[in-house]
Amino acid sequence: MTDRFARFGGRTRLFVALLAVSLVLLLFAGLGFTRSADDKPKAVLALMTTLPLQWSEGGIEADLAQDAAPHPAFARLTQRYDIDLIDDLTTWKPRNGQLLLLAQPRAFAPAELMRLDNWVRSGGRLLILADPALQWGSLYPLGDKRRPLFTSLLSPLFTHWGLELVLPITDDSPRIIRKIGAFNIRTVTPGEWLPKGTISPRCSISAKGLLADCRIGKGRAVLVADADMLDAAFWEGQGMRILTGGDEFANLAFVEALLMALKSNNALRGDFVGK
Repeated sequence: MTDRFARFGGRTRLFVALLAVSLVLLLFAGLGFTRSADDKPKAVLALMTTLPLQWSEGGIEADLAQDAAPHPAFARLTQRYDIDLIDDLTTWKPRNGQLLLLAQPRAFAPAELMRLDNWVRSGGRLLILADPALQWGSLYPLGDKRRPLFTSLLSPLFTHWGLELVLPITDDSPRIIRKIGAFNIRTVTPGEWLPKGTISPRCSISAKGLLADCRIGKGRAVLVADADMLDAAFWEGQGMRILTGGDEFANLAFVEALLMALKSNNALRGDFVGK
């Protein structure tokens, strides 16, 4: 009789142990199934810029202050992307599927221009914000290397791709509000892309010259003739933010949509850019 009870007790313990293991496995499976989108790995975005996006212009003391924070545009992008800040294209090692954002970058050496062109031709995806007359406020005077570039210095690259960046002469206010598809954009002194040279066109120009979509070899580059649109002064809107909690203008949503279009290789046409 004692042996029977012992065997019965052993089977009971084995059953309880198996049941416990099963419950643990189900719990982990449930957690994996209900994992939020925020836990998924972020897409990788390489960024080169002269704009004070991650760091302020106040020096290391300001950046280390208790209330220091990155620029709102940078903070917004980090919600969706794992941002890799780069300062030299010749030593940059792109990761698989990585997008590259050049926001009013510094002038490139010939070796960097060649590396960038070759990377795009081999399948790279690139977004460039190039401003012909940047109005971004700065603590530093014109000519100071710490100040964001006043005008884009990537003309050799644009010419190579059959484009020219110009600043339209107009009597209108330098501040403009423009509707591009579903996006209402506010900025200042935006430029315009014009075709240049006699080579076969690689780039389609749209949105009244603000956008150029270039198919270069196996890759693609989308060019925006403005960088001031990243400045929070043009899109955050204090009154609108207090009332609705959202942006007054869709500048950041527009940039994010361009990056998504590059990532998924969607065309920029129809409702996206308007007519």
